Amino acid sequence: MTVATKNPTERRPSRKGKVRKEFWLDPKTLSRAQAILGTATERETVEAALDMIAFRRELLDGTRVLAGLQIDPIR
Repeated sequence: MTVATKNPTERRPSRKGKVRKEFWLDPKTLSRAQAILGTATERETVEAALDMIAFRRELLDGTRVLAGLQIDPIR
């Protein structure tokens, strides 16, 4: 089944590997996040925000590893 969109070559995002969730969000917070992230939809906003949280964890873990390294001075 094909969904009509503004751009005929544009396809609906795949739902494969996704789960449906329903929850309440503060509209002001969601709008603010959407403006900051520059996302087109509320769903895209939530997905981008969750991806950023996971990336933040990766950065923190990497920083902890780097903090433990001994660096030899340049001679």
